[in-house]
Amino acid sequence: MESEFPDDRTLNVAYVVPMGGGLHSFVFREVRELQALGVRVHLFPTKVTQGPYWPRPDWPVHTASPFQAAISHVRVFFRDPVSYLSAIREAFSYGALLDFILAGFFSDRIETLGLDLIHAHFGDHKFFIAHLCGHLTGRPVTVTVHAYELYNNPNPRLFRHALKSAAAVVTVAQHNRAMLASEYAVPLAKIKVIPLFADFQRESNRSAHQNGKIVVLSVARLVEKKGHRTLVEAMARLPREYEAWIVGRGPLDVGRIARAAGVEDRVHVLGSISDQDLQEAYRAATIFCLPSETTREGDREGIPVALMEAMAHGLPVVTTRHAGIPELVEDVLVDEGDPLRVAEALRYLGENPGLRASMGERNRKIVSSRFSRRNVLLLRVLFERIIAGWNPSKMSSSEESVQMSTRQRDRVELL
Repeated sequence: MESEFPDDRTLNVAYVVPMGGGLHSFVFREVRELQALGVRVHLFPTKVTQGPYWPRPDWPVHTASPFQAAISHVRVFFRDPVSYLSAIREAFSYGALLDFILAGFFSDRIETLGLDLIHAHFGDHKFFIAHLCGHLTGRPVTVTVHAYELYNNPNPRLFRHALKSAAAVVTVAQHNRAMLASEYAVPLAKIKVIPLFADFQRESNRSAHQNGKIVVLSVARLVEKKGHRTLVEAMARLPREYEAWIVGRGPLDVGRIARAAGVEDRVHVLGSISDQDLQEAYRAATIFCLPSETTREGDREGIPVALMEAMAHGLPVVTTRHAGIPELVEDVLVDEGDPLRVAEALRYLGENPGLRASMGERNRKIVSSRFSRRNVLLLRVLFERIIAGWNPSKMSSSEESVQMSTRQRDRVELL
């Protein structure tokens, strides 16, 4: 898919993103809201396979064949041989030659389209590619860092190096901001905490039971840090009317864990489902549970988006005192890796429908006030200020651009 050349009056941003299995739901929403705020987002995917969240037809997506990538590298070289040779030396020294291949193609398109800024969503290979694109094009580079990049980065040496030259580092939680400052020596002034958001539901979740069942919903990738084993062990401590629906895919065999715990008839692993079916699952559930925990390798969460989505649906949640989760969830919080406490919390909520209703309504208010689509305005303002600093002729002043963003925000809130 190709795009028209951008209008000079529009803020034009290159987004380096993963699209294996489509876009992440939170990336899709972020791009959608940036477009509504007048930002022209060009998607530069590192992988492309179909999934439930697919770019809209009018979103420019730039993918390349090997032949196109080769031609792009030739053009980038002749455009600026010194920068090209410097970038390839850097890629070689940091073990990032594969990232450099994509960076060459992306850089050619960024130059041709005259895009203003390069943003990487995730501080892994997407960031490394964006960093090399910045080297090749002279554009400012920003990155959104979640959590795993801080604890289990595929190239920690390049991650530290690229952070030094990033124009700004966005992260989703204060917990991550502290980690970036203390462990990676990123200046606090350079780190911006902009939480992700969930689409706010106009109507609260109204389900109490499904055919006499209390449905405990969990939505997460099937990996150790999401705490599926703890949830299954908690289910084994609950009466038979408690039933778990587990949505997600991944390497962890949750079905085998459920069979070993003797609850395979009450723990249903649904795998990947469509967005429509996911919304139905949120509406049908009684309680949401995500008992996140630190893995043996030290991997952790940021603030899981699924918790926001559940809260936006008016669900009560049971989760853990883990990483940035307490920044979102006021209650119910239990210690990591404690199936007994998870079971007690689920049972207490299951037996108290009035408490579930009041907690769910409080959760909706938390999401509406602090984790709503308005957070994307902060991202736009950040982009504007960086571009204004890099290229003062692009806009008259940061103050004017902030005023423009406020008008855009008012329009978005009316949508």
